[in-house]
Amino acid sequence: MIELNLTPAEDLTVWQSKVGGDPYFPLSLDYPQNEESRALVLLAQINFAELPENTVYPSAGILQFFIDIEDDLWGLDFDEPQNQNNFRIIFHEQVTQDVAQLLQEFPIQDLDQDMNPVTGQYAVQFVADERYISIGDHAFAETIFDPYGLEGEQVDEEEIYDQYDETFSASGHHLGGYPYFTQDDPRGNDERFKDYVLLFQLDSSGQEDVEILWGDCGVANFFIHPDDLKKRDFSKVMYNWDCS
Repeated sequence: MIELNLTPAEDLTVWQSKVGGDPYFPLSLDYPQNEESRALVLLAQINFAELPENTVYPSAGILQFFIDIEDDLWGLDFDEPQNQNNFRIIFHEQVTQDVAQLLQEFPIQDLDQDMNPVTGQYAVQFVADERYISIGDHAFAETIFDPYGLEGEQVDEEEIYDQYDETFSASGHHLGGYPYFTQDDPRGNDERFKDYVLLFQLDSSGQEDVEILWGDCGVANFFIHPDDLKKRDFSKVMYNWDCS
């Protein structure tokens, strides 16, 4: 996985990786709106050219995550979590730094920014790392317990879960790796999504100078099928957020 370390930043170009702030957006495209024609707000954008060397993500291009900040559910559709009517994933395969071709003023001035889970904007430092399967992952029990013959034995599963979670936490902001939840893994209840992997996770922040809050200290996850990631097809991304 690739960890995102965030620091407050006042001056970022529109093509830099960031959480919050103004998006990279060509004048030739229509700015994303919800189903009621209200402008969406940039949650985060990843400039793939800034990532550590890897074999999973594109080597160039910008991937963006937009949400509806005035919707009570921030664009989430519980019944159809791939429905991008009120959130949007946009991939710009070609990136220009000619500001004359880019949007400079964004149609979000009249939106209530107090409703935004992200306050301010943050520069991103990427760090490649490893993560082990999280206890919240729907495949955790069959991956950890079954192969070692622990199912049906007299083992203190609660103690094992607690110790494992302390050692192999999945919280934080990252690309790839395994997801963290405050509730349940939504992929486990829907056959359509059982093969989906974590694309991006943005957690509530425990840093004093980074203000990100999903409800009551929740977390947002975006999932994708591995085949779609290889094809650079972000049209069927699954979006979820939960809080305690």
